[in-house]
Amino acid sequence: MIRFGVIGAGNIANNFCEAINVVEGASLYAIASRDIKKAEDYQKTYGIKKAYGSYKEMLEDPLLDCVYIATPHGLHYEHMMLSLEHDKHILCEKAFTLNESQAKAVFTKAKEKQCFVMEAMWTRFLPMVQTLKQGIDEGLIGDIKVIDAQLCFDIPVAEDHRVLAKHLGGGALLDVGIYPITFAHIFLGKPQSFETTMTPTATKVDGSNKITYYYENAIAYLKSSIIEKGDTTALIKGSKGYAKVPWFWCSGKAEIFDLEDRLIKTIDYPHKVNGFEYEIEEVVRCLNNQQLESFVMSHQTTLEMMRQMDDIRKVWNLKYPQED
Repeated sequence: MIRFGVIGAGNIANNFCEAINVVEGASLYAIASRDIKKAEDYQKTYGIKKAYGSYKEMLEDPLLDCVYIATPHGLHYEHMMLSLEHDKHILCEKAFTLNESQAKAVFTKAKEKQCFVMEAMWTRFLPMVQTLKQGIDEGLIGDIKVIDAQLCFDIPVAEDHRVLAKHLGGGALLDVGIYPITFAHIFLGKPQSFETTMTPTATKVDGSNKITYYYENAIAYLKSSIIEKGDTTALIKGSKGYAKVPWFWCSGKAEIFDLEDRLIKTIDYPHKVNGFEYEIEEVVRCLNNQQLESFVMSHQTTLEMMRQMDDIRKVWNLKYPQED
C-alpha cells in the first residue's frame, strides 16, 4: 500500500482526496498545511489519519511514501526540493515549476535520491484522450490539419490572489494555458515555430494570451485567459473528418464526424470519480514496478512543456521575480 500525503490544503487538493479512494494500492495517509485548521478540516472531511501544521513535520514521518504537491506554481520547486531532501516520492501539480531550469534541478535531485517524480498533468492519463490519440494515429480523421483549443475563464479575484500574484507564478499561462499547449503536444508534438500575443493584468502577469503553433503540415490555434470567458470545446480537424472534445482538458467524451458533419463515432469514458484517479493509478503502478519515471508523463515531456512556456514568456518579456 502506497501511503500518500498532501502538501497544501487549497481547493485543488479536494480533487486528489476524492479520487484516491478508488485507487487500488493507495491510501490517503496525511495532509499538511501552514494553517493547521485547514489541515484538520481536510482530515475530518476525508478521514485522513494524520494532519500537520508544517510541511517539514509531515515529511519527517517515516510512514509517508509519496507526496502530492498542491501549492501554487511559484512554490512547487521549493516544496519538491524539500520533499526530496526527505527521500519522498512526488506527484506535483501542473505547472510543474516556474521554468525549465527549476524542473531540471528537481529531476537531477530526484535521480540522486532515487525518488519517483511526476507532473500531475491529468489530461494525458484520461482514457478518452488516450483512445482518441490512438484512433487519430490510426487514421480516424486522416491527417491533422488544424487544432483549435482554448481555456478561458473570468476569475474575479483580488490582486493578491495566487491567480494574479507574480511571485506565485500567476497569470493564465501556467494556470490554464498549459492545457491547450499540452493538448496540441499530445496530437501534434513539438511545433516548428510559433507566434504569440498577450494582454497583461495590473499585476503584470498575462491575463489573456493567444498562441499559434506551426507544424510542417498543420497549425494549432491556442488561447487561455483568466479575465474572459471562452468556448471550452476543442476541435481537431483532419483531412477526412474532425473530432469535437467538450471540456477537452478533463473530458471523458469525444465525438468524431466526417467531412459532411455526420457523427461516425463517439468515445465515452465516464470518470470513476473526477478524472484525477488515472494519474494516481499511474503513480502507484510506477512505484510498485520500481520505476522512477512515468512513460506517459516523462521527465523529458515536462521539460519540453516548460521550455515551450519559457519561450512564450520571452516573447512577452514576462519574468517571475525568482528569475531576476
